[in-house]
Amino acid sequence: MERDWDAARASKDAYWRDRIVRLGAAEALRIAGELRRQMLMLRQDWPGAAQRRDDLLFHVHLAERLRRAGAARRG
Repeated sequence: MERDWDAARASKDAYWRDRIVRLGAAEALRIAGELRRQMLMLRQDWPGAAQRRDDLLFHVHLAERLRRAGAARRG
């Protein structure tokens, strides 16, 4: 119980970051797919309608911010 949880989290983050840097985007997609499969095994109804809506809204917002950033960089 006296484990340094912050150090454990930092080590885990570094491991996955280095793995993705070394193996590329395909590895990141593979990992995401595995996490998705694991979640679906726990909850077949995941993600729910509200989560899908929130995810879509987030991506629309992010796409708009990226579009504006690209336009500002070019202009």
